Amino acid sequence: MPRDIQHIQCPAKINLALSVGAARAEDGMHPICSWMVALGFGDTLTLTRSTDGDNSYEFLWDYDSPTTQEFNWPLESDLAFRAHGLIQQHVGEDLPVNMRLIKRIPTGAGLGGGSSDAAAALVGLNNLFELQLSEDELIQLGLRLGSDVGFLVSAQHGNVSAIVSGVGDQIEPAPLTAAIPIVLIFPPIHCPTDEVYRRFDESCAVCGLDESRVRGLVGSSSLAECGPFNDLAAPAFLADPGLGTLYERVVSEMNRPVHLSGSGSAMFMIAPDAESAKRWADQVTSMPSLNAVVTQTLD
Repeated sequence: MPRDIQHIQCPAKINLALSVGAARAEDGMHPICSWMVALGFGDTLTLTRSTDGDNSYEFLWDYDSPTTQEFNWPLESDLAFRAHGLIQQHVGEDLPVNMRLIKRIPTGAGLGGGSSDAAAALVGLNNLFELQLSEDELIQLGLRLGSDVGFLVSAQHGNVSAIVSGVGDQIEPAPLTAAIPIVLIFPPIHCPTDEVYRRFDESCAVCGLDESRVRGLVGSSSLAECGPFNDLAAPAFLADPGLGTLYERVVSEMNRPVHLSGSGSAMFMIAPDAESAKRWADQVTSMPSLNAVVTQTLD
């Protein structure tokens, strides 16, 4: 018998390394090589088979989360909603469902929140209706919704650390030997990805994709606080100088390496242990306009 309900965690992701190449002439897409990891912090999606044949969608913000914001986008643009329509189109049948999404990952943060919700919807609907689509099929569907969705579909299947290259379509497992404590930092800033890439194109006279640097970091015996790097950090600070100002303040007051995830605006620090992570998060939260949460990479 088909399962009647699916409860799915939708993990945030960070880029421990991100190298970006020049835009491709054929489609304007930027090739990347990135070490992506999924985190314990994230959204929660519940899918229930509809008994009346109709669909319902309830999207709520978790107001106990330090990342409180309002939903200000139309349902039709939400990636979880679009994932439902896409998988129905792919299998050629209606999949009536009640979808309830509890949001904690802020939008425009470079944490893949919408992409993770979409990945969870694809995997959850596949399980709920016993569609028997393979992981690769779900990844290919996900890539039609966004370049991070493929990795996050793979993460739903247990591949929570990977080297992601191409335009997000090449996913190579890179298992961690131990969980890494992470302090996520949330500025009150939304970073539009398109604008950050536009600044990247303007400021990068010779854009060289450096896969060896990414693979070197992945292959190191341990990840130092200063190890992560991100080719989109400087363009993000050009796109929003206020973000750069907040970044410099955090670096100055914490006196340790701070990194930007993806195209921003979320930042993160690598902690040696959970106790240090809690202390650092408290320090960040005491700063004006900033919130932080302690999490770790998934096993």
